[in-house]
Amino acid sequence: MATTLQKHTITAFYESRDYADRAAEKLRAMGILASDVTVSPDTAQSEYGVYGDDRNAVDAPRKTGFWASLEEMFGGTDDHHTYAEGVRRGHVLLTAHVADAQLDRAVAIVEEHGSIDLDEHEETWRSEGWTGAPSTYSSSAGATAATAGGAMGMALAGRTAPTRVVETETVVERAPVTAPVVAPKPVAAPTLAAKPALSTGMAGRGGEDVVQVVEERINVGKRAVSRGKVRLHSYVVENQVSEDVTLRDETVSIDRHAVDRPVAALGEDAFRERTIELEEIDEEAVVAKTARVVEEIGIRKDVSDRVETVRDTVRSTKVDIEDGRTVGTTAVGTTGNVLSRLVKDVEVVGSDGVHVGIVDRVEGAMMKLKRKDATDGQHHLLPTDLVRSVDGKAMLSIAAAEAMRRWKAV
Repeated sequence: MATTLQKHTITAFYESRDYADRAAEKLRAMGILASDVTVSPDTAQSEYGVYGDDRNAVDAPRKTGFWASLEEMFGGTDDHHTYAEGVRRGHVLLTAHVADAQLDRAVAIVEEHGSIDLDEHEETWRSEGWTGAPSTYSSSAGATAATAGGAMGMALAGRTAPTRVVETETVVERAPVTAPVVAPKPVAAPTLAAKPALSTGMAGRGGEDVVQVVEERINVGKRAVSRGKVRLHSYVVENQVSEDVTLRDETVSIDRHAVDRPVAALGEDAFRERTIELEEIDEEAVVAKTARVVEEIGIRKDVSDRVETVRDTVRSTKVDIEDGRTVGTTAVGTTGNVLSRLVKDVEVVGSDGVHVGIVDRVEGAMMKLKRKDATDGQHHLLPTDLVRSVDGKAMLSIAAAEAMRRWKAV
C-alpha cells in the first residue's frame, strides 16, 4: 500500500539573526527534523562576491555550501537574484522543508518571529537602482519553482505574506508487503441509520471536514521617529566697550621774579652762557586686544530606554466540541482542552515515554515542574506548546533528553 505525502519548502527573510534562530528553534520543537530547517550562515554575506554574482560559469568558482543550496533551489529563476540580493544586503534567510500537515503551523511560526515582506523590500531595492537579473540572464520555464496547492493554498491564498512556499514535493511511502491474512467470516451486525455529515463549508485534508481555529496575533516593532534637532552655531558680533585709565601729564612753567642783589657770589660765572632745558612728558592711552576663552558650550546626546505598553484588540475563534457518544469513544480536545487537563501533580513524559518531571503549576505559556522531582533541586520551566496530549500523563512532542536540554531552571 502506498501513502502519498505532500512536502513543502518555505522561505523567509529576517532583519536579525536572533529572530531567525528563534523561529528555527521553534520549528524544530514542533517536530520538524533539524536537518530540514536551515539558516543562512554568518559568512553568506561576505561570500557574495565569490558565489553570489552572475558571472559566466567559466569565470565563476564552483559553488559550495549555502550558495550551492540556493542555486539548487532557485537556479534559473528570477527569485534566485532576489534572494541573493537579500543576503548581500545583510538579511538572514530561513528555509524549512515541512510536511503538508505541518504547513499552516510552520507558516504561522515563521511570520510571528518578524519575517520581512520580501516583495516590499524588492520594490525598495529597485527604486534604489537595483535591476534584478542581468539582461543576459535567461530563466527557463522548466526550472520555475512549483506552484503549491492543497494546504499551501489554504495557508497563503488571497494575501501577500512575508513567508513564501517556493516548492512542493510529492513523497510516496510504500508499506512493506506482508503475507495475506485470511479474515474470519464476518458476522452480520444490525444496520443503523447513518446520521447526516456535519458540513463546515471547508474542505479538509484527506477528505475530512475541518473547522479551522484562527487567532490574530499582535507583532510590535520599532521605528526611529525624529523629534527635532538641536544645533550650535557660532558667529562674530561687535560691541562698544569703555575702560577708565589714569594718565599723567607734565607741564613746564617759566617764572620770573624781580631781584636786586650783588653778583659777588657768582664770581667768574656771572657772565658765562648757560642753557637750562626741561622736557614735558605726557602719557596717552594705548589700546591692545587679546582673545581669551571665557565660556565653553558643549552638546551631547544621552540615550535611555523606556518601556511602553502597547495595547490593541485581537480576534480569535473558539470551537466548542459537543460529543454525545458515551461508549467506545475518546473525546478529542483542542489545545485549550489539553491545557485544562495540565494540572498539578500530572506526570510529564517525553515522546519516548521517559519521565521528565511532575507539574507544579502552569504560568501563562510555561509549565513549572516540581523541584523535589529534579536531581538539581530546582524548578524547571517548559513551554506548554510542547505538550502533545494529556491522558493521565502529559506527553511531549519531543524526547525527554531534548526536553531536559531545553528547559530553564528557576
